Amino acid sequence: MNTTQGQRQLSVNKNPSVYLALFLGLAMLVVPAIGCGGAAKSTIRGKVIAGLVGQAVAVSTSDERFEEPGIPGAKITILRKPGGNTTRARSVFTSTKSDEFGNFELVFANGEYPRDAVQVQVKGEGFYTSRSQTFLPNEGDEILCVVIARPGYVFPAPAEGEDERKKKKK
Repeated sequence: MNTTQGQRQLSVNKNPSVYLALFLGLAMLVVPAIGCGGAAKSTIRGKVIAGLVGQAVAVSTSDERFEEPGIPGAKITILRKPGGNTTRARSVFTSTKSDEFGNFELVFANGEYPRDAVQVQVKGEGFYTSRSQTFLPNEGDEILCVVIARPGYVFPAPAEGEDERKKKKK
């Protein structure tokens, strides 16, 4: 190495703007990764109601079926596609239970919100298990789960009080 190259290298290392640029570059990469860690959860709201066809569909929040009485205590599970050729089993993305008005919220962990089709499974007392292959709603829309009552089963009367969903519309 000749003297000129050595001096040039030395002068670059002593230049504070190089260190500042490196520091800012690293900060731009690290800060978003840390900041997105806890705040990237996705939530889907929805409701379970009785109907003639068991299905789950993404709908607008203004859908009139949200005014129908909900089914309390239903377990709603979002399942992944089967894992490859070796197994037909589906793993769970998330699951929850409907409240006394049939409303529910599904929370997906960081980066887990599925963009492909999933299976929405709804189980509970007094109705047939519903399994629907569907895409989850876009942000701002909701999911409506319709289940078929078993013969002779009467769903419990709606809970006393006012449904939170109806309060928000007023």
